[in-house]
Amino acid sequence: MLLGIVYHAALSFALGPAWMAMDVSQSPAAYVFQAFVHGFRMPLFMLVSGYFTAMLWRQKGMKALLWHRCRRVLFPCLAGLVTVVPAMSWANQFATRRKAEFGRAAAEAQWRATGATNVWSAIQWGDAEALARLATNRAAMTGLHPQFRITPLTWAALLGKTDAARWLLDHGVEVGIRNEDGGTALHAASFMGADAVANLLLDRGADPVASNRTGERPLQSAAHSFDVVQYIAGMVSIPANRQEVEAGRGRLIPRLQQAAGKMATAGDGRGGERAGASAGPERVVGSGSTSLAERASSAWRFLTETPVFVLVWFLWFLVWLVGMFALLAWAGERLGIGMWPAWVTVSPWKLAWLVPLTSLPGWFMGVGQGEFGPDTVMGIIPKPHVLGYYAAFFFFGVLYYDRDDGAASLGRGWRWALPVTLLVLFPVALEVSTGAFGLRGPWGTAGWHRPAAVLLQSAYAWAMSFCWMGVFRSLLTRESAAIRYLSDSAYWMYLAHLPPVIVVQSWISQWPYPAWLKLSVMSVVMVGFLLVSYQLLVRHTPVGWFLNGRRTQPGSPKVKATPAA
Repeated sequence: MLLGIVYHAALSFALGPAWMAMDVSQSPAAYVFQAFVHGFRMPLFMLVSGYFTAMLWRQKGMKALLWHRCRRVLFPCLAGLVTVVPAMSWANQFATRRKAEFGRAAAEAQWRATGATNVWSAIQWGDAEALARLATNRAAMTGLHPQFRITPLTWAALLGKTDAARWLLDHGVEVGIRNEDGGTALHAASFMGADAVANLLLDRGADPVASNRTGERPLQSAAHSFDVVQYIAGMVSIPANRQEVEAGRGRLIPRLQQAAGKMATAGDGRGGERAGASAGPERVVGSGSTSLAERASSAWRFLTETPVFVLVWFLWFLVWLVGMFALLAWAGERLGIGMWPAWVTVSPWKLAWLVPLTSLPGWFMGVGQGEFGPDTVMGIIPKPHVLGYYAAFFFFGVLYYDRDDGAASLGRGWRWALPVTLLVLFPVALEVSTGAFGLRGPWGTAGWHRPAAVLLQSAYAWAMSFCWMGVFRSLLTRESAAIRYLSDSAYWMYLAHLPPVIVVQSWISQWPYPAWLKLSVMSVVMVGFLLVSYQLLVRHTPVGWFLNGRRTQPGSPKVKATPAA
């Protein structure tokens, strides 16, 4: 939990435009740090949670376990929807506004200094002379943005630059040219509610039912919430106004539905479908109506991809995992399943089955596709492969508790395993996955990079989890009031930390100081602020009782507290 505060603070220095608060002091070291943390932090959390779930079940029974998890997990999760999530939304809006302002200021300064020597600033600032100079440069007119991986036509659509889009089309740019994600300019115009650009594209023959690589069509792009629009707009440093976006979508959606219906009718009339439209049972039929299969697919994407739970997504996952545990425990008792053999949890051979087990769901995540660490999903229904990945760690913790490892054999070799994992396994896994160090090219063909990345990242998550268990078992052998206090405060600190972190990141993003200095100061200040807020506002208040149960105040009779883990 505490490491998560530093991890999120580092993202503004590590992820560039992919984070809502981009710092001017970008640092490769910060990227390596966030990858190091993200690769094991939540898997270890789920493992520990599974362990204590089994402990509560064995000690107090299923009914007491479920009630405890309702009070400490489900209810805080639901409360987070009306407290943490709105605070996150406000912080994101604050950060994206400042990011867009800084981005526009930097782009305008570059444009004024260089006279718009690239197509991106020429489109953004409507510099017709610069576009004319670039007219013969086919690569500039159709190439992908070096950061955002979109075409100039899509850039014009995102910005709502109708004249620039018309100029590009008049000079030979294809209306259906694709971005790296398979989307088109019509997807972008629909997403931003840029109806004037969208109408131009449709008039020039844009496909109203074209799908990107995830199967999303322009109509579905027009259905994303404004929070998503504002987040994406902040990433690319462009303004987004809710009223303008929603009004533009309102005018555009009927046109998209009409165009999709006409295409389907024309396709049926000549016994085929227009190129780029979907065929078979999922094609669009009628005036904007869709098939049952497509409606089901759209509903599934809505339930799994709409970011509802944001920072409290891990609590929502625990609700699902505890429910799965209750069903499996009930079935196991009736089937008479006894203790699992030792090799499952404590044998040195355990990685032989654990690594392939988590590699299977890992294959369907972003692992090995330029990303390091497991996916984070925040929808109402967790994506099955992501839930399956975390379930492996959770249920390992369950099995490990029942093993009753009094000899502390799990993690015993951390003194040699931790250096090997940090200095060998982690850098190799990071390089194979992302090419962060520029070394993987000579290691072999690109075809083997992803399978190797999936296996190595899975091995890293398990190895780090076991190593840290060994470290804490060896070093924290006695009761400590300070550690107990930090343990009590960590739940509140994690739930409360991200909105203020994002605000501070935005506030200091333009300060010309080294990334390591800004990250260190920000982390210390945020942890101190959160500890003070815990002591004054949470620990001995109804908020603290809600999260952790009652804690003994100085001078009062001692009360045995129920562990929140």
